Amino acid sequence: MGRFFEELKRRNVFRVAIAYLIATWLVLQVADIVLEIIAAPDWVAQVFLLVFALGFPLALIFSWAYELTSEGVKREKEVDREQSITGATGRKLNLVTMGMLVAVLAVVGLERVFFSQSVTEAPQRSSQMDQNSIAVLAFEDMSPDGDQAYFAEGLSEELLNVLAQVDELKVAGRTSSFAFKGQSKDLREIGEILNVTHILEGSVRKSGNRIRVTAQLVKASDGFHIFSDTYERELSDVFAVQDEIAQSISSALLSEITGTDSVGRATPTDPEAYDLYLLARQKIHSRDPLSMREALSMLGRALEIDHEYAPAIVQKALATYLLSDTMGSYGDIPEEIAFPEARRLVDQALAIDPELAEAHAVNGLLLDTGELDNDAAISALKRALELNPNMSDAANWLSTAYDGIDQADESRAILEELVGRDPMYGPAFSNLTQEYARTGDFDQADALISRVGRIVGENDEILFSRGIMSVMRGEPAAAVRDIKRALAENPRSSIAQMWYGFALMGVADYETMVAAGISEHQIKGLWTLGNEEDARVVLRDLNIRTAYPPRTLSTIGQLFNSDGVSQEFIDYIGEQFGSTESLLEEFPARSGWGTGYLGELAYAYRQVGDEKMVEQLLDEMRDTLDDQGKAGVDNWVRHWSWAQLTALSGDVGGALMSMQAALDSGFSYQDGFDSGVFESLHGEPGFEQIKQALAQHVDDERAKLDMPPYRPFPETEKRRNRPTF
Repeated sequence: MGRFFEELKRRNVFRVAIAYLIATWLVLQVADIVLEIIAAPDWVAQVFLLVFALGFPLALIFSWAYELTSEGVKREKEVDREQSITGATGRKLNLVTMGMLVAVLAVVGLERVFFSQSVTEAPQRSSQMDQNSIAVLAFEDMSPDGDQAYFAEGLSEELLNVLAQVDELKVAGRTSSFAFKGQSKDLREIGEILNVTHILEGSVRKSGNRIRVTAQLVKASDGFHIFSDTYERELSDVFAVQDEIAQSISSALLSEITGTDSVGRATPTDPEAYDLYLLARQKIHSRDPLSMREALSMLGRALEIDHEYAPAIVQKALATYLLSDTMGSYGDIPEEIAFPEARRLVDQALAIDPELAEAHAVNGLLLDTGELDNDAAISALKRALELNPNMSDAANWLSTAYDGIDQADESRAILEELVGRDPMYGPAFSNLTQEYARTGDFDQADALISRVGRIVGENDEILFSRGIMSVMRGEPAAAVRDIKRALAENPRSSIAQMWYGFALMGVADYETMVAAGISEHQIKGLWTLGNEEDARVVLRDLNIRTAYPPRTLSTIGQLFNSDGVSQEFIDYIGEQFGSTESLLEEFPARSGWGTGYLGELAYAYRQVGDEKMVEQLLDEMRDTLDDQGKAGVDNWVRHWSWAQLTALSGDVGGALMSMQAALDSGFSYQDGFDSGVFESLHGEPGFEQIKQALAQHVDDERAKLDMPPYRPFPETEKRRNRPTF
């Protein structure tokens, strides 16, 4: 045995093993840092580890069987012992090993200096965890036929909502908690991801008219079972089961906290109606149009059994509104039909149960998006969150309502708290990434997308959010690819359709805009392609009030102005809003990302000789841009709006500077500087250079999609002879 070990030493097997292990550690450490930066999926690191693990025995076998000589690599048995240079090779290996050790120390040092935040993020989160925090995982269906998953999930959600009533408890959001359903993740990992110290898991077994619920409260850090119990009841007592489990959990968690000795309870009803309600609510959560239509039918049957079951009434209201054709919804029911029905149902639910959180939340949604009463919406949504602090929908809608009254800081704070508690809740995640894009906080957006992407993979929300960032960075080709994939997974998302239109506009793909875009982009595409007649048909059918007027009117104004019919634009505003003054009051442009329609409208009034209105609109543009600057808005939309303002004000130098800033920030719309707003810059060398740089950028992006260089549609006679005043 001694001779064998001596031979291992002579052939440098031990040195090779040590060098291999150090090299492996070094490569894996560097790879870990790089993979985290580029947000690579976890399996990439696992592949690295597997490859090196498989290579280790091969390296040892190679070092035993072969020897490095002055003539190259030879089999060991072919080398004369007298001519062997294994000693010299060993010394070289020693030097290599010491060099790698120095590199290891350098990597560790660099990691601590430059990457300490990401490396220490999990421990810091753990140390900041609220000791009375909990996640309620979706209970497992253990029924004989395995067809009660919706019931198990519904029971879990009711427990989650009941526990959220306890002020001393921090409860993780539903979407994130239920995301681990069917996965075999370690509870400690789930606790870290959701930033909670306790996890409630369990199972439901439903057979005939009997139900057995098993619940376990586990300490996430070590898997210690705080309590475990089983509850068997007749199905008619399901609400009593919920209360009993919730009481047990609150007692176990809050035994040292005074003043908490009871929790709320779910609204009782007939077991069959409750069963239908649970299944319908699960389908509504999916936001899938077909599933939501099925939910409407189920809720109708539930209300036939118990026509005053308020939770079912309000879920029917929500599904009705979500299936409307309103921007942000998922269906095709005309808003003029969907909204009154949803309003009637919400009012009915509130009359039956004034303390129902769901009813106040949906009431707030309708007040904000349908009735445009932000203050009343905020009041209703705050009341919903007082009744159920864990209602993610209500918090997300409240954020939107605050944004509508220019309280961007409050809106953002709500989103950040919500995403921190419920990172996999898609609407808030998407809204927060859009907020980061609005303020130019790309690093924060990338970190958020990376964090959530590591949990959920490349789903439609991740692809969509990544596409938004690409649009705002001036990378429309990447945006087209990502948002197109997102729409393939979720084709009914009108918000994704809107951003897809922006991405297509960035590569001047007007044909696809017409085929796949929302009405605003169809109008733009048809008009740009010279099909004004069809564009006017779409415009005639457009409900401008539900199409976000600040942005949509900018598009419409550019088209009217470019055709020399500015008076038509002014008349259109009068027909739709009564007057320009009413438009400014009802839909102020300051709620958007730039100045919206103000620039095109100012140009239109200049064309008809109304300089007084021009000055009023220019003052509004200045105030809007100043307010947005104070709110931290920083993106190419704002720079482009400054270019409009300065061009209309006769400040050629300021206009060119803002144009260049817009281009440098990611502006990539081929015809963006073709508007009549910029007429005063025609012939300026700097203006022509910027337009050429923009055209080159658009062609470069088109090339990434294998598209030929862009060639504008021939200008019409009407556009060539556009009058000026």
